[in-house]
Amino acid sequence: MIAPVLAAVGGSGAVPVIILIVALVGFGIAYFVVGPGQRKGPKRNADIPLAMRPYHADEELETTGMERAMAWGVALAVFSSLFLALYWLIEPTRINNAVDEFYASDVEHGREEYQNACAACHGVNLEGGSAPHPDPDVEAPWPAPALDNIVARYQDSEVVEDVHQHIMLTLIYGRDGTPMQAFGVQEGGSYSDNQLEQITAYILSVQTGEIPEAQEFVGASGDDVFDNNCARCHGAEAEGWVGPQLQNVFERYGWSGEDDETLGSARAAVEHAVRVGRYVPGEAPMPSFDQELTDDAIDAVIDHLEGLQETGGPRVGQIGGPPRTGDEDEPADDGETAEQDDTDEEEGET
Repeated sequence: MIAPVLAAVGGSGAVPVIILIVALVGFGIAYFVVGPGQRKGPKRNADIPLAMRPYHADEELETTGMERAMAWGVALAVFSSLFLALYWLIEPTRINNAVDEFYASDVEHGREEYQNACAACHGVNLEGGSAPHPDPDVEAPWPAPALDNIVARYQDSEVVEDVHQHIMLTLIYGRDGTPMQAFGVQEGGSYSDNQLEQITAYILSVQTGEIPEAQEFVGASGDDVFDNNCARCHGAEAEGWVGPQLQNVFERYGWSGEDDETLGSARAAVEHAVRVGRYVPGEAPMPSFDQELTDDAIDAVIDHLEGLQETGGPRVGQIGGPPRTGDEDEPADDGETAEQDDTDEEEGET
């Protein structure tokens, strides 16, 4: 009883304490005025078992007994009404304090779990780092992004609406084709949902809000910018790896291979994807490069992709391997019709 009162004094002021004191005083008065406290002298029938004692006479039941019962009813009703008012005032503060305590505990445990599970790649202080490339033939490390500014990076994102959910899903399922493994128990990992919630709470508790300046495009070719930022997901020749192949991405966005009008609209669509990113459930998301690359660098990357474009390729950006070159309307091996293929391709078009 003392803890809620102290919490109320610090939160809602002295009003709850005053109500409690008034309620206790009122209850004490009722006890000594009309309750058992008013009785003096030896107890009646003290030596007779309770079940064998004579009950009150009718005269007493209709006078003092009735008055005493009614007085107790009034006293208890007043006490209950005051107690409920007090409880209503102090309970929100108690709940908020409990939530703060649980959050502080989650952050502290999340700090420990982060150091065990994430710091090796993303840095001890969430500053970012690297991990071994999933392809053993590639010596270059795979960049691991900084996590101390993840909220700021996705603040105006069209791809990720809920950063907390984004972090949780990434921890649970990992990212196929990348060094980011699945940590969720249901995906073969060793961390419970509660532990991953704690890691997420810690990550969100240390956000700096600072976003590095975009990479300047000084003396680097579009090929260089692509190799440094895109090749690890889309392949060195844009053949596809974690992300879809890009060798006929302009065609998938409507370029006929000849006229400038459709070329311009295809370039605009690709630029939009580079700037805002892409998210396909179950796949590694493409991050936004609007804050990482300058306008000149983005233009150079698109120029580089334009030089790689082919026509007659698949109408979907399949992931992994070079683009298909066969007849796209041929029935699939599992018996699906060309009409179904067209529908699936339209839904999966990037």
